[in-house]
Amino acid sequence: MKMIQFGQVYSRVVIFIFLYIGPVGCLFALSVYNSQQSNVSEPFSAVCIVYHRFGDTRYPSTNTSVSDFESHIKYLKSQGFSFLTASQVNENADVSDHKQVVITVDDGYQSFYCKGLETIKKNNVTATLFINTESVGSKDYLTWEQIKEIADQGIEIGHHSHAHSHFINLSDSKRAQFFEDDLLTAASLFKKHLGFIPNVYSYPYGEFDQLMINVLKKHGYQLGFAQNSGVWNEQSEPFAIPRFPMAGEFVRLDQFQSKVTMKPLKWQSSEQLPLIVKAGEAISFNLKLANAELDQLNCFIAGQNRSDVFTKHGNVVDVLFKVPANRRRTLITFTARDKKGQWYWGSRLVINPEVKE
Repeated sequence: MKMIQFGQVYSRVVIFIFLYIGPVGCLFALSVYNSQQSNVSEPFSAVCIVYHRFGDTRYPSTNTSVSDFESHIKYLKSQGFSFLTASQVNENADVSDHKQVVITVDDGYQSFYCKGLETIKKNNVTATLFINTESVGSKDYLTWEQIKEIADQGIEIGHHSHAHSHFINLSDSKRAQFFEDDLLTAASLFKKHLGFIPNVYSYPYGEFDQLMINVLKKHGYQLGFAQNSGVWNEQSEPFAIPRFPMAGEFVRLDQFQSKVTMKPLKWQSSEQLPLIVKAGEAISFNLKLANAELDQLNCFIAGQNRSDVFTKHGNVVDVLFKVPANRRRTLITFTARDKKGQWYWGSRLVINPEVKE
């Protein structure tokens, strides 16, 4: 983030001032530096929503009707949300705005250009479109000419891999190199056809690990977006940003309203990455909640209420359960309510690579 980069550079300036101007100048520089650093930890939240197809009834599990998409945007506008791209949230200095929304669209289907984009333009809002480059120009996918036109209209273009692979299927020894090769292949195509390389990334299938995060950091990416649900906040791991999926049964306005009005359940960044496990394996982890005292805590596994898999002691939640044998991706979702009736939401993904897709 820009403020963190500023701090890294500014420390060198402080040394220079101390050597050449003296301790008074150094104290002044430190005061400015500290004021910049304090902004990094100030609370903020942004709701990220992920769509795929628009008005394409052939694929109901990833489709959102144009009328539903329109109703989503109108609701957000009526509630005073600010529409930002992913990068704009990352760079936004006004972190006090607690009604920020990021519309993201994965894969780059033609339906975005033909149907979704019109709704965005008509309502004068913006979005981030994640493209997997191998599919560009093939059936049902955008062409490079269309993607450039979309970018020229103010829609942010993000990186969604080249081949849209299941990177987690590879062994640890091979994963990082394969992921890096894929990343660079796509980057060269972005540069060739658009003249730039995106610096935000969306993981195919929402699957990733620390090795992949390290590669993204190495090549200067700023953010990585997952597909597990939750609310982006100041304690979010920058390379594990949660997003609420909007397709199928979840597009109903009442469902949509319940998600975008959620507040973030906050826990440490090391507990936000997916767990990679084997079928039938008993896994355990704990979450140290940073939120104020909450009246109620619920746990859902693959949509089923599972109060039996966790215990709570103060602000520490201990989780223990067996991984389902026939599911590749299992979402563990926590919801909680404060004394005023406000609901909070957070989740963690469990991946079983033995289940093939």
